[in-house]
Amino acid sequence: MHYPWWYVPGMTAPMLIAFIAVVHVIVSHYAVGGGILIALENQFAIKTKDKAYRDYWYKHTRFFVLLTVAFGAITGVGIWWTIALASPLATEKLIRTFVFGWAIEWVFFIVEITAAFIAYYFWTKLPEKKHIIITWIYALAAWISLVLITGITAFMLDSRGLFANWSETGNFWHAFLNMQFLPQTIARTGGAVMLAALYVFLHAAWVYRNDLTNPLLEKVVRRMSRPLLFGIVSIIIGVAWSFAVLSDSALIAIERSVFLNVLIALFFGISALVTALIVFGPMLNPKSINLGFAVSIFVLSMTALTVIEFTREAVRKPWIVDQIVLGNQIYAHEVAQRQEQGFLQPSALLDVPTDRMERGGMLFMYHCNNCHALDHGMSAVGPLLYGKNKERIAEKLQHLDIPTLSMPPWSGTAEELDVLADFLLTVRREAK
Repeated sequence: MHYPWWYVPGMTAPMLIAFIAVVHVIVSHYAVGGGILIALENQFAIKTKDKAYRDYWYKHTRFFVLLTVAFGAITGVGIWWTIALASPLATEKLIRTFVFGWAIEWVFFIVEITAAFIAYYFWTKLPEKKHIIITWIYALAAWISLVLITGITAFMLDSRGLFANWSETGNFWHAFLNMQFLPQTIARTGGAVMLAALYVFLHAAWVYRNDLTNPLLEKVVRRMSRPLLFGIVSIIIGVAWSFAVLSDSALIAIERSVFLNVLIALFFGISALVTALIVFGPMLNPKSINLGFAVSIFVLSMTALTVIEFTREAVRKPWIVDQIVLGNQIYAHEVAQRQEQGFLQPSALLDVPTDRMERGGMLFMYHCNNCHALDHGMSAVGPLLYGKNKERIAEKLQHLDIPTLSMPPWSGTAEELDVLADFLLTVRREAK
Protein backbone atom coordinates (compact mmCIF):
# COMPACT_ATOMS: atom_id res chain seq x y z
CA MET A 1 0.00 0.00 0.00
CA HIS A 2 1.11 3.56 -0.61
CA TYR A 3 -0.12 5.40 2.48
CA PRO A 4 -1.79 4.60 5.78
CA TRP A 5 -5.09 6.43 6.06
CA TRP A 6 -7.73 7.51 8.49
CA TYR A 7 -9.92 4.88 10.11
CA VAL A 8 -13.39 6.17 11.01
CA PRO A 9 -15.28 3.53 13.04
CA GLY A 10 -18.92 2.93 12.20
CA MET A 11 -19.37 5.81 9.78
CA THR A 12 -16.33 4.92 7.58
CA ALA A 13 -14.11 7.60 6.08
CA PRO A 14 -15.91 7.87 2.69
CA MET A 15 -19.22 8.60 4.41
CA LEU A 16 -17.55 11.35 6.42
CA ILE A 17 -16.18 12.79 3.17
CA ALA A 18 -19.65 12.53 1.64
CA PHE A 19 -21.28 14.31 4.58
CA ILE A 20 -18.84 17.24 4.47
CA ALA A 21 -18.99 17.32 0.65
CA VAL A 22 -22.80 17.51 0.52
CA VAL A 23 -22.81 20.37 3.04
CA HIS A 24 -20.14 22.12 0.99
CA VAL A 25 -22.01 21.54 -2.28
CA ILE A 26 -25.14 23.15 -0.84
CA VAL A 27 -23.11 26.25 0.05
CA SER A 28 -20.61 26.37 -2.83
CA HIS A 29 -23.32 26.03 -5.49
CA TYR A 30 -25.14 28.91 -3.83
CA ALA A 31 -21.90 30.89 -4.14
CA VAL A 32 -22.06 30.37 -7.91
CA GLY A 33 -25.79 30.74 -8.55
CA GLY A 34 -26.13 33.53 -6.00
CA GLY A 35 -23.42 35.49 -7.76
CA ILE A 36 -25.29 35.18 -11.06
CA LEU A 37 -28.59 36.28 -9.50
CA ILE A 38 -27.03 39.18 -7.59
CA ALA A 39 -25.40 40.43 -10.80
CA LEU A 40 -28.64 40.09 -12.77
CA GLU A 41 -30.89 41.66 -10.15
CA ASN A 42 -28.44 44.44 -9.27
CA GLN A 43 -28.25 45.36 -12.94
CA PHE A 44 -32.05 45.16 -13.27
CA ALA A 45 -32.62 47.38 -10.21
CA ILE A 46 -30.17 50.01 -11.47
CA LYS A 47 -31.63 49.92 -14.98
CA THR A 48 -35.20 50.36 -13.69
CA LYS A 49 -34.10 52.85 -10.99
CA ASP A 50 -35.76 50.73 -8.30
CA LYS A 51 -33.90 51.76 -5.17
CA ALA A 52 -36.08 49.69 -2.81
CA TYR A 53 -35.47 46.53 -4.81
CA ARG A 54 -31.72 47.21 -4.93
CA ASP A 55 -31.74 47.79 -1.16
CA TYR A 56 -33.22 44.32 -0.69
CA TRP A 57 -30.37 42.80 -2.70
CA TYR A 58 -27.88 44.69 -0.57
CA LYS A 59 -29.39 42.94 2.47
CA HIS A 60 -29.31 39.62 0.66
CA THR A 61 -25.67 40.10 -0.34
CA ARG A 62 -24.72 40.44 3.34
CA PHE A 63 -26.39 37.07 4.03
CA PHE A 64 -24.78 35.66 0.88
CA VAL A 65 -21.22 36.75 1.79
CA LEU A 66 -21.50 35.51 5.37
CA LEU A 67 -22.72 32.06 4.30
CA THR A 68 -20.64 31.44 1.17
CA VAL A 69 -17.35 33.10 2.12
CA ALA A 70 -17.18 32.27 5.83
CA PHE A 71 -18.97 28.94 6.12
CA GLY A 72 -18.14 27.90 2.54
CA ALA A 73 -14.43 28.40 3.16
CA ILE A 74 -14.57 26.28 6.31
CA THR A 75 -16.31 23.36 4.57
CA GLY A 76 -14.00 23.68 1.56
CA VAL A 77 -10.93 23.36 3.76
CA GLY A 78 -12.73 20.54 5.59
CA ILE A 79 -13.01 18.56 2.35
CA TRP A 80 -9.30 18.88 1.59
CA TRP A 81 -8.34 17.98 5.14
CA THR A 82 -10.65 14.95 5.15
CA ILE A 83 -9.75 13.51 1.74
CA ALA A 84 -6.04 13.91 2.43
CA LEU A 85 -6.44 11.75 5.55
CA ALA A 86 -9.07 9.34 4.27
CA SER A 87 -8.14 8.97 0.61
CA PRO A 88 -4.49 10.01 0.22
CA LEU A 89 -3.57 8.10 -2.95
CA ALA A 90 -6.58 9.38 -4.89
CA THR A 91 -5.87 12.91 -3.65
CA GLU A 92 -2.26 12.66 -4.82
CA LYS A 93 -3.34 11.35 -8.22
CA LEU A 94 -5.87 14.13 -8.74
CA ILE A 95 -3.37 16.81 -7.72
CA ARG A 96 -0.70 15.42 -10.06
CA THR A 97 -3.14 15.04 -12.96
CA PHE A 98 -4.89 18.38 -12.55
CA VAL A 99 -2.27 20.64 -10.98
CA PHE A 100 -2.73 23.08 -13.89
CA GLY A 101 -6.50 23.05 -13.36
CA TRP A 102 -6.23 23.55 -9.60
CA ALA A 103 -3.85 26.48 -10.14
CA ILE A 104 -6.32 28.15 -12.50
CA GLU A 105 -9.18 27.51 -10.08
CA TRP A 106 -7.27 29.08 -7.18
CA VAL A 107 -6.66 32.21 -9.27
CA PHE A 108 -10.36 32.54 -10.04
CA PHE A 109 -11.20 31.78 -6.41
CA ILE A 110 -9.08 34.75 -5.29
CA VAL A 111 -10.78 36.96 -7.90
CA GLU A 112 -14.15 35.65 -6.70
CA ILE A 113 -13.51 36.40 -3.02
CA THR A 114 -12.06 39.84 -3.76
CA ALA A 115 -15.00 40.79 -5.99
CA ALA A 116 -17.50 39.56 -3.38
CA PHE A 117 -16.05 41.82 -0.68
CA ILE A 118 -15.82 44.80 -3.03
CA ALA A 119 -19.41 44.28 -4.20
CA TYR A 120 -20.74 44.23 -0.64
CA TYR A 121 -18.56 46.79 1.16
CA PHE A 122 -18.66 49.31 -1.71
CA TRP A 123 -22.31 48.74 -2.63
CA THR A 124 -23.26 52.38 -2.04
CA LYS A 125 -19.83 53.89 -2.73
CA LEU A 126 -19.00 52.70 -6.24
CA PRO A 127 -20.60 54.31 -9.27
CA GLU A 128 -23.49 52.12 -10.38
CA LYS A 129 -21.92 51.08 -13.71
CA LYS A 130 -18.71 50.01 -11.99
CA HIS A 131 -20.67 48.13 -9.36
CA ILE A 132 -22.48 46.20 -12.08
CA ILE A 133 -19.08 45.24 -13.56
CA ILE A 134 -17.81 44.06 -10.15
CA THR A 135 -20.84 41.83 -9.56
CA TRP A 136 -20.46 40.30 -13.01
CA ILE A 137 -16.74 39.71 -12.40
CA TYR A 138 -17.71 37.79 -9.28
CA ALA A 139 -20.40 35.79 -11.10
CA LEU A 140 -18.08 34.84 -13.97
CA ALA A 141 -15.17 33.90 -11.68
CA ALA A 142 -17.44 31.77 -9.47
CA TRP A 143 -18.93 29.97 -12.48
CA ILE A 144 -15.49 29.26 -13.99
CA SER A 145 -14.44 27.80 -10.62
CA LEU A 146 -17.47 25.49 -10.78
CA VAL A 147 -16.59 24.41 -14.34
CA LEU A 148 -12.98 23.64 -13.40
CA ILE A 149 -13.89 21.61 -10.32
CA THR A 150 -16.65 19.80 -12.22
CA GLY A 151 -14.14 18.58 -14.81
CA ILE A 152 -12.00 17.10 -12.04
CA THR A 153 -14.81 15.46 -10.07
CA ALA A 154 -16.37 14.14 -13.29
CA PHE A 155 -13.04 12.47 -14.14
CA MET A 156 -13.29 10.55 -10.87
CA LEU A 157 -16.57 9.06 -12.12
CA ASP A 158 -15.52 8.39 -15.71
CA SER A 159 -11.93 8.69 -16.92
CA ARG A 160 -12.86 8.09 -20.57
CA GLY A 161 -12.03 11.16 -22.65
CA LEU A 162 -14.58 12.93 -24.80
CA PHE A 163 -11.99 13.22 -27.59
CA ALA A 164 -9.21 10.85 -26.44
CA ASN A 165 -8.63 8.65 -23.40
CA TRP A 166 -6.34 10.10 -20.75
CA SER A 167 -5.02 6.60 -19.94
CA GLU A 168 -3.53 6.48 -23.44
CA THR A 169 -2.23 10.04 -23.71
CA GLY A 170 -1.73 11.37 -20.17
CA ASN A 171 -2.87 14.75 -21.51
CA PHE A 172 -4.47 17.22 -19.07
CA TRP A 173 -7.23 18.23 -21.48
CA HIS A 174 -8.09 14.63 -22.31
CA ALA A 175 -8.60 14.04 -18.58
CA PHE A 176 -10.51 17.27 -18.04
CA LEU A 177 -12.77 16.90 -21.10
CA ASN A 178 -14.10 13.52 -20.02
CA MET A 179 -17.41 11.88 -20.91
CA GLN A 180 -19.16 13.29 -17.83
CA PHE A 181 -17.83 16.85 -18.08
CA LEU A 182 -20.55 18.47 -20.23
CA PRO A 183 -23.64 16.84 -18.66
CA GLN A 184 -22.39 17.45 -15.14
CA THR A 185 -21.50 21.06 -15.94
CA ILE A 186 -25.07 21.60 -17.14
CA ALA A 187 -26.51 19.84 -14.08
CA ARG A 188 -24.30 21.72 -11.61
CA THR A 189 -24.90 25.09 -13.26
CA GLY A 190 -28.63 24.43 -13.03
CA GLY A 191 -28.22 23.27 -9.45
CA ALA A 192 -26.35 26.46 -8.59
CA VAL A 193 -29.07 28.70 -10.02
CA MET A 194 -31.83 26.64 -8.41
CA LEU A 195 -30.15 26.67 -5.00
CA ALA A 196 -29.57 30.41 -5.21
CA ALA A 197 -33.23 31.08 -6.00
CA LEU A 198 -34.26 28.86 -3.08
CA TYR A 199 -31.93 30.74 -0.75
CA VAL A 200 -33.47 34.01 -1.97
CA PHE A 201 -36.96 32.63 -1.25
CA LEU A 202 -35.84 31.67 2.25
CA HIS A 203 -34.14 34.97 2.94
CA ALA A 204 -36.99 37.10 1.56
CA ALA A 205 -39.64 35.08 3.38
CA TRP A 206 -37.68 35.58 6.62
CA VAL A 207 -37.05 39.31 6.07
CA TYR A 208 -40.74 39.94 5.30
CA ARG A 209 -42.18 37.27 7.59
CA ASN A 210 -44.24 39.90 9.44
CA ASP A 211 -45.21 41.75 6.27
CA LEU A 212 -46.23 39.13 3.71
CA THR A 213 -48.24 41.70 1.72
CA ASN A 214 -45.15 43.82 1.06
CA PRO A 215 -44.92 44.36 -2.72
CA LEU A 216 -41.15 43.86 -2.57
CA LEU A 217 -41.66 40.27 -1.40
CA GLU A 218 -44.00 39.62 -4.32
CA LYS A 219 -41.50 41.15 -6.72
CA VAL A 220 -38.62 39.04 -5.38
CA VAL A 221 -40.72 35.89 -5.61
CA ARG A 222 -41.92 36.66 -9.12
CA ARG A 223 -38.40 37.37 -10.38
CA MET A 224 -36.91 34.27 -8.74
CA SER A 225 -39.50 31.82 -10.09
CA ARG A 226 -38.02 31.64 -13.58
CA PRO A 227 -34.39 31.08 -12.48
CA LEU A 228 -35.68 28.39 -10.16
CA LEU A 229 -37.53 26.64 -12.96
CA PHE A 230 -34.52 27.04 -15.27
CA GLY A 231 -32.34 25.41 -12.63
CA ILE A 232 -34.61 22.41 -12.18
CA VAL A 233 -34.92 21.81 -15.93
CA SER A 234 -31.13 22.09 -16.35
CA ILE A 235 -30.56 19.59 -13.53
CA ILE A 236 -32.97 17.07 -15.06
CA ILE A 237 -31.37 17.45 -18.52
CA GLY A 238 -27.84 17.21 -17.13
CA VAL A 239 -28.59 14.20 -14.92
CA ALA A 240 -30.41 12.37 -17.72
CA TRP A 241 -27.50 13.05 -20.10
CA SER A 242 -25.03 11.92 -17.43
CA PHE A 243 -26.84 8.59 -17.04
CA ALA A 244 -27.04 8.21 -20.84
CA VAL A 245 -23.23 8.26 -21.19
CA LEU A 246 -22.36 6.24 -18.08
CA SER A 247 -19.82 3.47 -18.47
CA ASP A 248 -21.06 -0.12 -18.77
CA SER A 249 -19.86 -1.01 -15.26
CA ALA A 250 -21.73 1.95 -13.74
CA LEU A 251 -24.90 1.04 -15.62
CA ILE A 252 -24.68 -2.57 -14.46
CA ALA A 253 -24.19 -1.34 -10.89
CA ILE A 254 -27.43 0.63 -11.18
CA GLU A 255 -29.36 -2.19 -12.82
CA ARG A 256 -28.23 -4.65 -10.15
CA SER A 257 -29.19 -2.42 -7.22
CA VAL A 258 -32.82 -2.03 -6.18
CA PHE A 259 -31.73 0.68 -3.74
CA LEU A 260 -30.09 2.81 -6.44
CA ASN A 261 -33.14 2.43 -8.68
CA VAL A 262 -35.33 3.65 -5.82
CA LEU A 263 -33.03 6.64 -5.29
CA ILE A 264 -33.10 7.58 -8.97
CA ALA A 265 -36.89 7.33 -9.04
CA LEU A 266 -37.01 9.42 -5.86
CA PHE A 267 -34.85 12.12 -7.46
CA PHE A 268 -37.05 12.46 -10.54
CA GLY A 269 -40.21 12.24 -8.42
CA ILE A 270 -39.11 15.02 -6.05
CA SER A 271 -37.95 17.11 -9.03
CA ALA A 272 -41.41 16.79 -10.60
CA LEU A 273 -43.08 17.70 -7.31
CA VAL A 274 -40.89 20.78 -6.77
CA THR A 275 -41.50 21.86 -10.37
CA ALA A 276 -45.27 21.61 -9.86
CA LEU A 277 -45.06 23.53 -6.58
CA ILE A 278 -43.10 26.32 -8.26
CA VAL A 279 -45.44 26.58 -11.26
CA PHE A 280 -48.65 26.56 -9.24
CA GLY A 281 -47.13 28.52 -6.37
CA PRO A 282 -44.67 31.37 -6.97
CA MET A 283 -45.00 31.53 -10.78
CA LEU A 284 -48.81 31.68 -10.99
CA ASN A 285 -49.47 33.07 -7.52
CA PRO A 286 -46.43 34.97 -6.17
CA LYS A 287 -48.43 36.20 -3.19
CA SER A 288 -48.66 32.62 -1.92
CA ILE A 289 -45.08 32.55 -0.65
CA ASN A 290 -44.46 32.37 3.07
CA LEU A 291 -41.70 31.05 5.30
CA GLY A 292 -43.25 27.59 5.61
CA PHE A 293 -43.58 27.20 1.85
CA ALA A 294 -40.01 28.45 1.28
CA VAL A 295 -38.62 26.01 3.85
CA SER A 296 -40.64 23.12 2.35
CA ILE A 297 -39.39 23.49 -1.23
CA PHE A 298 -35.86 24.14 0.08
CA VAL A 299 -35.88 20.88 2.06
CA LEU A 300 -37.39 18.94 -0.85
CA SER A 301 -34.77 20.28 -3.25
CA MET A 302 -31.92 19.55 -0.83
CA THR A 303 -33.23 15.99 -0.54
CA ALA A 304 -33.22 15.57 -4.32
CA LEU A 305 -29.67 16.94 -4.61
CA THR A 306 -28.41 14.73 -1.79
CA VAL A 307 -30.01 11.66 -3.36
CA ILE A 308 -28.44 12.26 -6.76
CA GLU A 309 -25.01 13.05 -5.23
CA PHE A 310 -25.16 9.78 -3.28
CA THR A 311 -26.15 7.87 -6.44
CA ARG A 312 -23.30 9.45 -8.41
CA GLU A 313 -20.81 8.32 -5.78
CA ALA A 314 -22.33 4.84 -5.46
CA VAL A 315 -22.07 3.99 -9.17
CA ARG A 316 -18.36 4.86 -9.10
CA LYS A 317 -17.45 1.87 -6.93
CA PRO A 318 -15.10 0.01 -6.78
CA TRP A 319 -13.12 3.00 -8.01
CA ILE A 320 -12.11 6.14 -6.19
CA VAL A 321 -10.74 7.46 -9.47
CA ASP A 322 -12.31 5.60 -12.37
CA GLN A 323 -10.07 2.87 -13.83
CA ILE A 324 -7.06 4.25 -11.93
CA VAL A 325 -7.32 4.12 -8.11
CA LEU A 326 -9.29 1.31 -6.45
CA GLY A 327 -11.25 1.55 -3.23
CA ASN A 328 -8.48 -0.24 -1.32
CA GLN A 329 -6.13 2.65 -2.19
CA ILE A 330 -3.90 0.96 -4.73
CA TYR A 331 -3.54 1.49 -8.47
CA ALA A 332 -5.48 -0.93 -10.67
CA HIS A 333 -2.28 -2.09 -12.42
CA GLU A 334 -0.78 -3.12 -9.07
CA VAL A 335 -3.31 -5.85 -8.20
CA ALA A 336 -1.30 -8.75 -9.66
CA GLN A 337 1.87 -7.53 -7.96
CA ARG A 338 0.13 -7.28 -4.58
CA GLN A 339 -1.33 -10.75 -5.00
CA GLU A 340 2.20 -12.04 -5.39
CA GLN A 341 4.12 -9.85 -2.93
CA GLY A 342 1.46 -9.00 -0.36
CA PHE A 343 -0.99 -6.19 0.31
CA LEU A 344 0.72 -5.10 3.55
CA GLN A 345 4.15 -4.69 2.05
CA PRO A 346 6.80 -3.56 4.55
CA SER A 347 7.01 0.22 4.51
CA ALA A 348 8.49 3.05 6.55
CA LEU A 349 4.92 4.37 6.76
CA LEU A 350 3.38 1.16 8.08
CA ASP A 351 4.38 -1.03 11.01
CA VAL A 352 2.89 -4.46 10.18
CA PRO A 353 2.15 -6.40 13.42
CA THR A 354 3.33 -9.96 13.87
CA ASP A 355 0.21 -11.01 15.80
CA ARG A 356 -2.16 -12.83 13.43
CA MET A 357 -5.39 -11.18 14.59
CA GLU A 358 -3.86 -7.71 14.68
CA ARG A 359 -2.61 -8.22 11.14
CA GLY A 360 -6.08 -9.39 10.12
CA GLY A 361 -7.53 -6.22 11.60
CA MET A 362 -5.02 -4.13 9.65
CA LEU A 363 -5.88 -5.98 6.43
CA PHE A 364 -9.56 -5.27 7.03
CA MET A 365 -8.92 -1.61 7.79
CA TYR A 366 -6.92 -0.96 4.62
CA HIS A 367 -8.51 -3.39 2.19
CA CYS A 368 -12.15 -3.18 3.26
CA ASN A 369 -12.88 -0.18 5.49
CA ASN A 370 -13.10 2.24 2.61
CA CYS A 371 -16.69 0.98 2.26
CA HIS A 372 -17.38 -1.29 5.23
CA ALA A 373 -17.61 -0.74 8.96
CA LEU A 374 -16.58 -3.65 11.16
CA ASP A 375 -19.48 -4.87 13.28
CA HIS A 376 -21.80 -1.83 13.51
CA GLY A 377 -22.33 1.04 11.10
CA MET A 378 -22.24 1.57 7.35
CA SER A 379 -22.45 -1.73 5.45
CA ALA A 380 -20.92 -3.48 8.46
CA VAL A 381 -19.31 -6.84 7.61
CA GLY A 382 -20.40 -8.46 10.88
CA PRO A 383 -24.07 -8.80 9.83
CA LEU A 384 -23.07 -9.50 6.20
CA LEU A 385 -21.16 -12.60 7.31
CA TYR A 386 -24.11 -14.12 9.17
CA GLY A 387 -24.24 -17.88 8.61
CA LYS A 388 -20.90 -18.08 6.74
CA ASN A 389 -18.08 -20.39 7.80
CA LYS A 390 -14.41 -19.72 7.12
CA GLU A 391 -14.42 -21.54 3.78
CA ARG A 392 -17.30 -19.41 2.44
CA ILE A 393 -15.70 -16.23 3.76
CA ALA A 394 -12.39 -17.14 2.13
CA GLU A 395 -14.12 -17.93 -1.15
CA LYS A 396 -15.88 -14.58 -1.06
CA LEU A 397 -12.62 -12.76 -0.36
CA GLN A 398 -10.90 -14.52 -3.23
CA HIS A 399 -13.61 -13.34 -5.64
CA LEU A 400 -14.57 -9.95 -4.19
CA ASP A 401 -15.25 -8.39 -7.57
CA ILE A 402 -17.40 -11.31 -8.78
CA PRO A 403 -20.31 -10.98 -9.15
CA THR A 404 -20.82 -7.64 -7.37
CA LEU A 405 -18.60 -5.32 -9.52
CA SER A 406 -18.72 -2.82 -6.65
CA MET A 407 -15.71 -4.20 -4.75
CA PRO A 408 -12.06 -4.23 -5.81
CA PRO A 409 -10.44 -7.61 -6.53
CA TRP A 410 -8.57 -9.32 -3.73
CA SER A 411 -5.17 -7.66 -3.71
CA GLY A 412 -3.11 -9.72 -1.27
CA THR A 413 -1.42 -13.09 -1.01
CA ALA A 414 -3.17 -16.38 -0.19
CA GLU A 415 -1.66 -16.23 3.31
CA GLU A 416 -3.08 -12.73 3.89
CA LEU A 417 -6.46 -13.94 2.66
CA ASP A 418 -6.38 -16.74 5.25
CA VAL A 419 -5.43 -14.26 8.00
CA LEU A 420 -8.26 -11.91 7.05
CA ALA A 421 -10.76 -14.79 6.93
CA ASP A 422 -9.79 -15.80 10.47
CA PHE A 423 -10.17 -12.21 11.65
CA LEU A 424 -13.59 -11.83 10.03
CA LEU A 425 -14.81 -14.95 11.82
CA THR A 426 -14.29 -13.08 15.10
CA VAL A 427 -16.67 -10.28 14.06
CA ARG A 428 -19.29 -12.48 12.34
CA ARG A 429 -22.69 -11.73 13.85
CA GLU A 430 -24.98 -14.56 14.95
CA ALA A 431 -28.67 -14.41 15.74
CA LYS A 432 -29.50 -15.01 19.39
